[in-house]
Amino acid sequence: MKTWVCTTLANFFGPMQGAARLYAYLKKQGHDVSLKDFNQDAYFALLSRANLERILDNMKYILEPVARSRPLRESLGSLLLRGSNDAIRQALARSLLGQTPLRPLSAAPDILRRPILSLIESKLTPDNILYALLSEKESVLCEIERARQTLDEGWYSLSPQDFLRHYLALLCGKAIIDTAYFPAQLDFGFGIHGTEYNPRVSDILHATEDERHNYLLPYFRDEVLPQLRQERPEIVGISVTHTNDFIPAFTLASLIKKEDPAVHVTLGGSTLTEVAFRLAENPALWVFFDSLVLGPGERAFSALIEELPKGGDLSRAPNVIYKQGGEIRRSERTEEFDLNEACTPEFVGVRPQSGLPLEASSGCYWGKCIFCYYPKLGTAGISAEHGSSRVRDIELVIKDMQTLKAKYDPLYVGFTDSSLSPRRLEQIAEHNLAGKDPVKFSAFVRFEKQFESPSLCRKLAAGGFLGGQIGLESGSQRVNEIINKGVGLKSAEAILKNMREAGILIHLYTLIGTPGETAAESKMTRDFIKRRRRELTLGWQIYPLWVLEHGPLAERAGEFGLTIKPLADDILAQITEYEVREGLSQAESTSEAIRHNESLKRYLHPLNRIMDIESHKLFLLAQHAKGIGLEEVARVCRR
Repeated sequence: MKTWVCTTLANFFGPMQGAARLYAYLKKQGHDVSLKDFNQDAYFALLSRANLERILDNMKYILEPVARSRPLRESLGSLLLRGSNDAIRQALARSLLGQTPLRPLSAAPDILRRPILSLIESKLTPDNILYALLSEKESVLCEIERARQTLDEGWYSLSPQDFLRHYLALLCGKAIIDTAYFPAQLDFGFGIHGTEYNPRVSDILHATEDERHNYLLPYFRDEVLPQLRQERPEIVGISVTHTNDFIPAFTLASLIKKEDPAVHVTLGGSTLTEVAFRLAENPALWVFFDSLVLGPGERAFSALIEELPKGGDLSRAPNVIYKQGGEIRRSERTEEFDLNEACTPEFVGVRPQSGLPLEASSGCYWGKCIFCYYPKLGTAGISAEHGSSRVRDIELVIKDMQTLKAKYDPLYVGFTDSSLSPRRLEQIAEHNLAGKDPVKFSAFVRFEKQFESPSLCRKLAAGGFLGGQIGLESGSQRVNEIINKGVGLKSAEAILKNMREAGILIHLYTLIGTPGETAAESKMTRDFIKRRRRELTLGWQIYPLWVLEHGPLAERAGEFGLTIKPLADDILAQITEYEVREGLSQAESTSEAIRHNESLKRYLHPLNRIMDIESHKLFLLAQHAKGIGLEEVARVCRR
């Protein structure tokens, strides 16, 4: 059966690992399968001249009400300016300079041009910038299109100065989309963003036909459906790896079903697995798809392809929830997948010197933190047990890296594991140091005692370990002990120092609101970050506590003095509302996290003013892989 495996809008900076690995496995089984990257392709199509020109032409129809309302003009203008990080003002100033008697200055040296450009920019205000954009549409769209083509063709082979210059031009395109479709927004780190849609069934049903706010509808109709008509797949699998993927995934599924109801549409992915039981209880959404695949998709999807031609009895396919005769049913058995049976991911449309994702294990080898759902990820049965089948043999991991290097020449491989152990890091570094096809890499890690050794950190850095992300959770030792984090603060400080001195870049995760945590203890987290900020070279994030419906805190609610409000049946998320017996309330947890993040913003790398935090991390890791230092990138950002 002709089969598609699809990704949707999720992250501008790289392809998705799960769909690429599934694609490789299905090919190996002999299935007729294609991988459709509607993630990166969607970004570049949305930011194309054709799409942006259509949006601006439509915006002409709002000029009359805009002309009558200064608050409306200023609101739209503010969206354009903020959405582009002021880049649209600069692009318009360059264009206007070419339209004045001072046109010869447009080709003059910077020292002469800058004062004139600054003067023009000062005259472009939220009140008039929409009119300026519409009058200079041709010039601005040409600049965005040049940037789009240059990034598409050059990507990380470009210098940081050239990449960021073109990236700022793309922010002008993002700002046009954000303004036209507000409050839905285009986010380079998380795809579709904003406050227009919540993860509720009613929002999803509305979004699939919402021409006013769902900017993906024209893309899917114009770019994806023609491919569907030409290739005529009989099965389409759509990957859902984050809650932000819901609107893109269901929109695509809806359009496919309208185009050809006979196509069997199945949804899968880690986030989908988390809420599959909720999807099973919401039949209104099942007009868009026919089945759900739980956990890693290799076995289940392959079985779907084999069973559907036999008449569609999916009860024999493992790890599947499916619709039959108007009923929602579950297959007869659950099978867990052994990662050693997985294939090396095969990607499509990889841009020059991209970073590529790879999974070496699922779940978390520590698995004891009271708030964390990660131990259950990567399984069909939502099990926290961390057995050998969830850890890929190191020889296979190294072979995966070699294969990716030979086929795509990535700048680095980014491990997506919840946490890579010190020993596994060292084994990969030792392979690289042996000179056998070395591949630089990043990873999520834990504060482990082994990293207190400066020599180990230096060895890892010499062996290609660029850095990655690490969880501290709290600057209070008492709170970390409640969490069962297994981290000592003095040890954490020593490890951060060692990693910085070795040239390993680190991003720190923390959270506010552990049951019993006080406001004073939350400030200890802020103070830890402020004190160690020079070692947190990839920045930091302070999250409020999320109590997940089937996470360990919810399962032990009474023990921690929590009262949890049941989620409504139509919500496709696990984040609950709760009350605490002692410590910060849920509202206080959120407000303290926001306040502390804001107070620390001035210490972040200048790149943070241009990129969201997810994009910021990936870009700095890529530059580090090229041997370009943080300060060099900072100088580019300050120009």
